[in-house]
Amino acid sequence: MSRRRVYLITAVVLVLIAVGAVALAAGTKPSTVGGAAAKGDGSTAPSLEAKGWINTRPLTPSALHDKVVLYDFWTYSCVNCVRTIPYVRSWYDRYHRDGLVVVGVHSPEFDFEKSHANVRSAVKKLGVDYPVALDDDMTIWNAFANQYWPADYLYDRSGHQAEVHFGEGGYDGTETEIRRLLGVKASSPRAHVRGHEGGTDGSVDLTPETYNGSERGAERFVSPQELADGTHTFSAPGALQTNDHALVGPWTVAPQYVESAGPGASLLLRYDAGQVNLVMATASGGPIDVAVQVDDQPAKTVRVQAADLYNLVEAKVGTHTVRITPAAPGLQAYAFTFGG
Repeated sequence: MSRRRVYLITAVVLVLIAVGAVALAAGTKPSTVGGAAAKGDGSTAPSLEAKGWINTRPLTPSALHDKVVLYDFWTYSCVNCVRTIPYVRSWYDRYHRDGLVVVGVHSPEFDFEKSHANVRSAVKKLGVDYPVALDDDMTIWNAFANQYWPADYLYDRSGHQAEVHFGEGGYDGTETEIRRLLGVKASSPRAHVRGHEGGTDGSVDLTPETYNGSERGAERFVSPQELADGTHTFSAPGALQTNDHALVGPWTVAPQYVESAGPGASLLLRYDAGQVNLVMATASGGPIDVAVQVDDQPAKTVRVQAADLYNLVEAKVGTHTVRITPAAPGLQAYAFTFGG
């Protein structure tokens, strides 16, 4: 069953989806929803069976007793998760002395995100200073019956679920609920957010997250050749409609990614957005330079080494074609994400 990161759509639909997701839990199919908040169901939180911890010793039920606890489900190559981190960090920094505990539950989408070294590097890079539980095999994810990245589950001091929130946005409301549960005075200063990277409020329809591997990439893939596992030489399509993507030249197709297999390999995408990001890695772990060209503009170079999310385009929202051309074989391209 596929799990998708979440994006913002209209508020009414989102709240209905949020309530339905809480009620149906793991039996529902993940979909592109987000920004939805709903009152918690009053259930108690499961214990945390993590594969490891960052920034803390293992957090036991006794360590969380009489605390307000926020469980933030994220994964480090998810752009929506990255954009929420400054807010989550600001709440921890402002309210942990008042009794707030934040647990960042790192539940990986891609195999490289199961590497604890990769997660530690991302935690440092992103300035995550609160406890992180390493949920390599999705044990905590399943115990919460979660379906979305990012997702926040807020519990009161008695250990009962007070609120759930899926996706970006709604930050003021979540902070207000945290303050209420902690008993913080209304006159007391609110959290100060540092390093917010933007995002979308859902008022503009953007190209949805686009996967490149055979597992989830075939829906909008345009090519005379099928997107099937193995090494193939792909021909350029006649035209791309908005949200279509294509491969040109030699590529090796795997379930989670496509890997450049020789000279002339390029990846095309017709998108409607302002910000374009691509999760990339290299087969060898060594650096590969990637030329990024939007329409007929001069190309820029992005150097890829660590398995991570890379920003390719920052511009006003519009419809364009981007061509990604690696300078060498071994470039692995996982998924595109977008912003306004």
